[in-house]
Amino acid sequence: MKKSYITLFLTLLAVLTSCDDKLDITPRGFSTLNTVDDLGAVLNREWRIYDWDFNHEMLTGNIFAYYKTPAEVFAVKNSVEYAFIFGDESVDRVALCEDDGRYSEIYENIMHCNIVAEKMADAEGDDYKKNRFIAQARILRAWFHFLAVNLWAAQYDPATAASTGGIAYVDNIDFGAQKTKLTVAEVYDRILADCTDDLIACLDPTPVNDPFRFEADFGYAVRARVLFQMKRYDEAAVYARKAIAVNPTIEDRSTIVSKGTWESTFDAPHHYMFILTNFVINFSEISGKTLTPEFMSLYEQGDYVRYYSRADDWESYDDVLVGPKGSMFYSPQGAPRFNVWGIRAEQMYYVLAESLIRTGHIDDGLDQVDKVRKYRIHPQYYTPFKGTVTTEKDAMALLSKAKTVECILSIENYLDCKRRNTEPDYATDIIHHIDDLGDHTIRPGSPLWIYPFPMNATNFNPSLTQNI
Repeated sequence: MKKSYITLFLTLLAVLTSCDDKLDITPRGFSTLNTVDDLGAVLNREWRIYDWDFNHEMLTGNIFAYYKTPAEVFAVKNSVEYAFIFGDESVDRVALCEDDGRYSEIYENIMHCNIVAEKMADAEGDDYKKNRFIAQARILRAWFHFLAVNLWAAQYDPATAASTGGIAYVDNIDFGAQKTKLTVAEVYDRILADCTDDLIACLDPTPVNDPFRFEADFGYAVRARVLFQMKRYDEAAVYARKAIAVNPTIEDRSTIVSKGTWESTFDAPHHYMFILTNFVINFSEISGKTLTPEFMSLYEQGDYVRYYSRADDWESYDDVLVGPKGSMFYSPQGAPRFNVWGIRAEQMYYVLAESLIRTGHIDDGLDQVDKVRKYRIHPQYYTPFKGTVTTEKDAMALLSKAKTVECILSIENYLDCKRRNTEPDYATDIIHHIDDLGDHTIRPGSPLWIYPFPMNATNFNPSLTQNI
């Protein structure tokens, strides 16, 4: 019941704050959120960024359009799916984007963070809790803005970030004020200011037993992931190590051998914080997704998911007849949950791994990859990557293949592609092999890597010019 009151309070807040000096009345049954605990409860949400199509993984070539054949996608050329699958930059994605649930929910989540960050200082209660809630609100605000700037703006490049259009960074609850679009550099400056060492120090060093709340593990991980995207690899490694030190938990998938299916819940301890894409139900995000032949080829021999799940968990192209030939469906009975928008420990091992490889520590980096792979590959087939290669490019090839499988559906694969697309040594075309319809390419510099702002945002904010 208390959650219902808080939700209704938030709905009315924009109206009430404009006249709260004239109307000092608390409706019967409402919480005024004057105490630290009541205001902190605003963060007790099942955080979500609704997504069902996972367009970010269509771009990377890992999944195909939902339950569609290539011919069905090809027949509707004025569609986002057609643009992403066939690499057609001429599709007017702006005209097709009247609204975007991802955009709306990201900024709705930010609003909740801002209420806590702005009002907590005046709340009555324990100072330790007060500082902890403020830190949680600001760090989570940083993460949501990080997701937004990478979806709706270009990859951060220190040479051009100061002149590249970004997003609006919303850090207040002045609902009537226009939110001005900043440059990519300005957005990243504010993101980093919202996940400083001082803020992380306010968090508990023990992981919390709640998938939708977080402590220092997520705080360090956010700063690590932001610095990593900025290609500040030395600094990213420091914070990735700190995150892992707080919560080193790696999911053990060897249980698939005895269970016959993959079971993994959203409250499993390897999740630093879980952000939903749909609802809290016993249904896996990967169910019904078409995995492309290119993605399927990345599985290592002996992978628990691929080779030890019961036969009924996998469906071949001949069974479903969607996607390009060679595609497969994975609909595991165990309904594992995929942390598409949040962060889990395995991502930090890979952030640390690449940061080490990029700074010349190849074996140390591959050792981090192996720490995860030990729980992914049956001992009969597992051999360490460490010690097998000596060059950065060879090490990156091993890492990239394993990480793509590890992070399927996650925003991580999209972020990696965007980041590497700006580097001559790693930029690569994404080639979609579409049977009789031929090969179709998404080039590294394609505007398809940037999402259009939805019309229901741009129509009311003239500063929000498109970045594509």
